[in-house]
Amino acid sequence: MSRLIRAMATVCVASALALGFGSAASAAAPAAAGHRLPVPPGAIKHILVVELENEDADTTFGPGSPATYLNGTLLPMGELLQNYYATGHVSTDNYISQVSGQAPNQVTSSDCITSITSLSGSFNDVTPGTPDPDQHAFPGQVDGQGCVMPPSVQTIAGQLDATYPHSIPTNWREYAGDMGNDPKRDGGTPDPLGGTDCAHPVQVNGAGSDDTNNAQGPNATGSQVKSPVTDQYANRHNPFIYFHSIIDNKRLCDTHVVPLGSATGGHLARDLSKISTTPRFGFITPNLCDDGHDATCAGTNTAGGTTGGLVGADDFLRTWMPLILGSPAYRNGHMLVVVTFDEGAITDSAAGDNEQPGPGNANPGYSPLLNTPVAAFGGKTFYELLGVTGLTPNTEPPAGTMPGGGRVGAVLFNPRWIKAGSVDDEGSYNHYSALRTFEDLLGVRSGGADGHGHLGFAATASDFGPDVFNGGSR
Repeated sequence: MSRLIRAMATVCVASALALGFGSAASAAAPAAAGHRLPVPPGAIKHILVVELENEDADTTFGPGSPATYLNGTLLPMGELLQNYYATGHVSTDNYISQVSGQAPNQVTSSDCITSITSLSGSFNDVTPGTPDPDQHAFPGQVDGQGCVMPPSVQTIAGQLDATYPHSIPTNWREYAGDMGNDPKRDGGTPDPLGGTDCAHPVQVNGAGSDDTNNAQGPNATGSQVKSPVTDQYANRHNPFIYFHSIIDNKRLCDTHVVPLGSATGGHLARDLSKISTTPRFGFITPNLCDDGHDATCAGTNTAGGTTGGLVGADDFLRTWMPLILGSPAYRNGHMLVVVTFDEGAITDSAAGDNEQPGPGNANPGYSPLLNTPVAAFGGKTFYELLGVTGLTPNTEPPAGTMPGGGRVGAVLFNPRWIKAGSVDDEGSYNHYSALRTFEDLLGVRSGGADGHGHLGFAATASDFGPDVFNGGSR
């Protein structure tokens, strides 16, 4: 394939945390939904999410899966949620949903890529970014298209800082693999442990360009390919930089959006070494090789090879999970660890937990980017190349045709409340369900779209139930 084709395949194929509005909830906002959380208050004090990329549940957990460590070593230690679903395609929309409850719009559903031929990325504000007038149908959602959410849109990060104002430094952290390894490419503030903090494109008048759609390479800032490639960071896999409520506070962002580092050093390894420094909520974004996004990596994976996909992701888990599951906060039973994927196969647009579309996209599982003809592919779209039928290029399908991001599955770990080696095939959950559960577990009780602390579509989602928390306290 040509360089363009390889790049496109890497980005696309391999690839409401709602508003506070300054008050508790709209009078028309929905009541609290879902079953009650079957875990007592304070039982879970820390949550750590390990986010991998672009695999459907059958491939990841089915017979013959190349993820041998995940299936052979980790599954016997945790619980497999068979019916866990992504909320959209392709990447950015899922990450934003996971921390804010905001539904996919047609720009986030295209990874904020403005040109399918050049893979130009944007870092543009959602416009107009105002609360949708029908907050009953669209709790916590803002109207408009774009990527960067207005200051009124909160995340679980802001919720925790408001709930625990005296412990802000340890409330939350994003750990991003390779972030700032090439500062000219990524931006950010130099971090004493290497890389940069709070790396995101610079905006001018609410807009900016993103040069991180592929691993390190020639770019507009003048940075050139290094040998070997050491920077495989992608902005679109770092959810917290898409919120003005975070990036407009440089000190806050620099403190909390940090490079992952290595398993023998760096921020995550240091933070997990003591309960007092373990964040209440941590989100791990591996680099483009370690997260399984790139099938063949521009650089190397954690194990030193160049194979990505499930092999690279499995190597990442083999390196990091012993550290995570051996941490004091996990061993004492107060940490929930979640390993999951941002989205399923592009051909799968199934939804879970009665997912509803937002005001900016009637089909959360539809990506305009993937439905754009590509000259290098003979004028075909990615959907056509992958055998998706019934679509007209450059035309959104009828509402409800593509309702979600596909079934990805998730693995949960906790020595007190999760039965080791169990499989849950009862419940139906998605990224909104996870957000709602995290908010409830960590003691967020007010604000959000429903007045009970649930942002965006987390307000209408279901908590993880007794089918998930099946172990009972020991």
